[in-house]
Amino acid sequence: MPQSICFAAYSPEEIVERVNGSSEFHPTIGIIFSSVALGIPEIVAAVSPLDIPIVGCSTAGEILMTPDESSDLEQSAACWFADLDPSQSAVALFERNGDSALELGNRIGSWGMNTFKDPAFIVGISGLKNDAETVVRGIKAICPKNTPIVGGLAGDDGNFTETYVFSDRGYSTDGAVAVVFDRSKVRVDGTTCSGWVGVGMDMVVTSSEGNVVYTINDRPATDIYKDYLNLNGEALQKLGVTFPLLARRPDGTEVIRTFLSVDTGRGSLTFAGSLPQGAKVRFSSSFGYEIIEKSIREMEDFHAEHPRADLVLLFSCYARRIAAGSMLADETQAASALWNVPVIGLFTYGEIGNNRMGECDFYNETLCIALIDFNDDLT
Repeated sequence: MPQSICFAAYSPEEIVERVNGSSEFHPTIGIIFSSVALGIPEIVAAVSPLDIPIVGCSTAGEILMTPDESSDLEQSAACWFADLDPSQSAVALFERNGDSALELGNRIGSWGMNTFKDPAFIVGISGLKNDAETVVRGIKAICPKNTPIVGGLAGDDGNFTETYVFSDRGYSTDGAVAVVFDRSKVRVDGTTCSGWVGVGMDMVVTSSEGNVVYTINDRPATDIYKDYLNLNGEALQKLGVTFPLLARRPDGTEVIRTFLSVDTGRGSLTFAGSLPQGAKVRFSSSFGYEIIEKSIREMEDFHAEHPRADLVLLFSCYARRIAAGSMLADETQAASALWNVPVIGLFTYGEIGNNRMGECDFYNETLCIALIDFNDDLT
C-alpha cells in the first residue's frame, strides 16, 4: 500500500505547504476537489511546479473524512496525495475543442484503452451545457463492457455560472479530466444509491435536442416547472434542482434528470443528461433523512461484498445536500467507519458510476461510491 496524505486546505498556498510538509514523502499522484472560492486557475498555478500528476474538479461542496478532519466542507479543497507506483496510473486533461459530447467521450475512452489494457476511469466533466450522459456513452463505446467509470459533473458552489476541471498542467471550463488506473495492479469497485421517488402525473417531452428540452406536453419547459413549483424565474434555477424529472427509458428503466441552466427567452431547460423527444417524465422528490438511511443500508450491503479499500471516493448530488443538509454527514461517517480509510469526495451537478451489476450510467440525485484498492494481491 502506498503512503498517502488526505487533508482540507483553504488556499492554493496551503495545498502546496501540506504536500511539501515532509521530506520523507514524495507523492506521484494527487486528487483535489475544490470550491471555486479558492480560484481554480490559482490552484493550477500553485501546484504545477510540484510536477505531480493531479486530477481535480470544482465543487458544490467538499467531502472529507480522516482521523484528523471530518465531515462536509465549504469553500475549501479536499485533497489526497499518494506515492503510488507511477506505472499504475495516468492523468489527462481534455479540452472539448468543438467536439460533440460523444466525440469527447470517445477520446477519453481511447486514451484510457491506449494507456492500459484494462483501465478503470475516474472522470470529471465541466461545462453547464455539456451532455454528460453522452460523454459517458462515448467512453463506454470504446471500452469493454462493465469497465469501471466513476466521477461527476463539476460544480461551482451552487452558483450555476461556470465550472472547472483541471490537472497540474491546466484547466478547462468546457472539457473533462480523467485518471486511469491499471486494473491488473489497482482494484476499483463502485456502487450507486439514490432514494428519489416519482410524484405527480406522467408528462411527455414534446420537443428536445440532446439534453436541451424546449417543450413538455407542448408547453415551454420553464412554464411547466414554474406552474408546478409556483416559482418565478429567479427562483427556478435555485429550487428547481430539488425537483428533477424522473424519465422512463424505452427499456423500462428509470433515470433522474436535473436541469443545469435556464433559457427564459426560449423557455428551455438544459439538463445534465439527454431527454429525447417522446420520453415520458414526471416530477420527483426526496423525503429528507430517508435517502440517508437508504444509502447507508446500501453501503453496508456493498461493504459485505467489498470489505477492502485504501481510499473511498464519494460523488454526491448537490440536490441531495439541499434536501438533507447536515444529515449527509452521516453518510460520510458511515463510509469511514465501514472501510476505516480516508474518504474524499464532492457534491456534484451529476454523477457517474457503476451499479451493483457493473453497468455504468450517468445519474442525478444520486450518491456514487468508488473503492480504490492499491493492494498488490488482487486475487
